[in-house]
Amino acid sequence: MPIRFVFCVVLSLTTTLPPAKASNGNVSILPSTSKLETLWEQGEFTEGVAVSPDGQIYFSDIPSSESTSGQILKFDPKTGKTTVFTSESEKSNGLMFDRDGRLIACCGANNGRMALTEVLPDGKLRTLSKMFDNKRYLAPNDLVILPNGLIYFSDPRYIGNEKEEQNQMAVYRYDPFSGEVTRAIGAAQVEKPNGLAISPDSKTLYVAETNNGSTGGPKAPKNPKMGRMTLNALPIRRDGSLGTKKVLVDFGDQAGIDGMTVDAMGNIYAAVRSANRFGIVAYTPKGKELAYIPTKTLPTNCCFGVGDDANTLYITAGIGLYRIKMNVSGYHPASAPSGKRGDSGWISLFDGKSANGWTPRGEVEFLKAVNGELHLYSKKNVWVVSNAQATDFEAQLEVKLPVEAGGSKGDQFNSGLGFRLIGENGKPKGYQCEIERAAAGKNGGVYGIGFGGWLHPKGLEQTAKLKITTDGLFNDDNWNKIHVRVIGDHVQTWINGQKVTNIRGIKVHRGRLGIQHHGSGGTVKFRSLRFRRIGSRK
Repeated sequence: MPIRFVFCVVLSLTTTLPPAKASNGNVSILPSTSKLETLWEQGEFTEGVAVSPDGQIYFSDIPSSESTSGQILKFDPKTGKTTVFTSESEKSNGLMFDRDGRLIACCGANNGRMALTEVLPDGKLRTLSKMFDNKRYLAPNDLVILPNGLIYFSDPRYIGNEKEEQNQMAVYRYDPFSGEVTRAIGAAQVEKPNGLAISPDSKTLYVAETNNGSTGGPKAPKNPKMGRMTLNALPIRRDGSLGTKKVLVDFGDQAGIDGMTVDAMGNIYAAVRSANRFGIVAYTPKGKELAYIPTKTLPTNCCFGVGDDANTLYITAGIGLYRIKMNVSGYHPASAPSGKRGDSGWISLFDGKSANGWTPRGEVEFLKAVNGELHLYSKKNVWVVSNAQATDFEAQLEVKLPVEAGGSKGDQFNSGLGFRLIGENGKPKGYQCEIERAAAGKNGGVYGIGFGGWLHPKGLEQTAKLKITTDGLFNDDNWNKIHVRVIGDHVQTWINGQKVTNIRGIKVHRGRLGIQHHGSGGTVKFRSLRFRRIGSRK
């Protein structure tokens, strides 16, 4: 069991290295007087440095021993103290926070979880994805999260005795709404992918190709033949797929890049591990070197701080954590405006500025746009329907239930995503994907409005099973991702990327999409409302 918030306090050190170098006299991003400051040096192999929304710096410490899980540490820039966030990280490597403040981690092999995970506030891990095509990943390594929520993560193997089930190393794309995983690129494009980053316009994925020629298992060659060592740029298409790579930097017979980040101007900061010149190297988006920051040992990753710390670059290398002041601020996809989701075929149902296109079918206190969110407050059970109509479709939204909802049923407050809603006045008939507080236990279930009541779960046995399935899945205090797919009489639902309902037997007809407030006051908040039609039926 993970130890929750074990606080092992270590004061910040003040050791410094010689000044970093701005190549070609370019000091626009790196002050000529900047020095690398040592913050903490008590690890075994530090990696995955990431910044939380409140400015705390998190990083992984990966042990070489199979019998040791590893840990995630937290550095506070205000106090200079480093503490243990969790001592059971299951070989976490790359880390990144999403726009809801959730810590997402890649957990590797060598007796690690070998999965893309969410690290919960108490330090426990929840698996988001552990397989592709029914085969275990090799060793998820690094990740980047787009403003629209899509996650790209690399899956090489550098160490571990576990069976290699995948036939190639790859970069995968994970959809947090549906939990679906797609192989974005394989070995044909990049032999062994490592660090990832994206451009500030979300149009380019940067991939470090770092092929050391070995997977580190029991049969690893003593003198492995090194493969390609390159920094690559791949265009991100509207549907999230990747185009043909362009090599920005070729390191030849020298070791290449581990982790990466970018600044607000789009420059790339790469942890270069070449034996003859290791450190953080800054490149333009075209691969031209701008600056070089030497490190004490081989670097692994880097990221910028936020807020007053936005121009500070944090670096993991060897056994420690370091920082250096820059002249530029970092770019953080998680805090960037999500904008319109660019996926092919998806239609936005909310413009972020008004409630246009949504009609209450009853009395509501208010329905309005607030800071890019659609807020619905009602003291009565009411449906709000959209102009969008479809028979076969997928729909997605993010929802946050009200914390202020009172009454005896406050802990069972519920809402819903309605579909195939018919009738133009009053309460519609149709179907509903249930959205409710965790205590109620039917999240993701399907209810027939005027069509038979509960379709799933049915009866006490199914209800009890569903409650177990969804335990810990819905976050009462945060945003939750809802995904519904309807084809013919077939309905599937997902809550936060986990499939909940998979049933057949609903009526096939064209109807509207809608959202519900079940009454008892409080404001239900929605965002990222969108849908796309499937097949020929409209």
